[in-house]
Amino acid sequence: MNVLKLVCVTLITLVSTSVLAIDPALSLKNLERERAALINDLLSPSLMLQERLNLLNKRQQHLTDMERMVMRDERLLNSDSTIVMRAFNEYETTFLVHAGAEKSLSAAQQWLDQVNFNNEAILNARVGFRK
Repeated sequence: MNVLKLVCVTLITLVSTSVLAIDPALSLKNLERERAALINDLLSPSLMLQERLNLLNKRQQHLTDMERMVMRDERLLNSDSTIVMRAFNEYETTFLVHAGAEKSLSAAQQWLDQVNFNNEAILNARVGFRK
């Protein structure tokens, strides 16, 4: 049984190592998916207020960990990929939790601030169809 466990662990290690070697931006792509999920929860009309707040808190906790992983990922620092360059050049929208913490904002508030979505914009909005 121990031999079987050893073989399984070895195979898992080899597969995960080869996946990371193929795509050095994998941690960044995972961060982007989690960030998109946070924005989706923020804008979802089907969620009640308390449900939305609970989901946003969970997403923010996940984002905090994922942002730290991306910032510490040495493969990204040595990468010249456009996705990596863009992510670090657009720090305020890529790292919502950390950029928001610098301004004492939540990740959701940071995103809303970055897309210029505030009370004034809502009050000035018009209902209608675009041509």
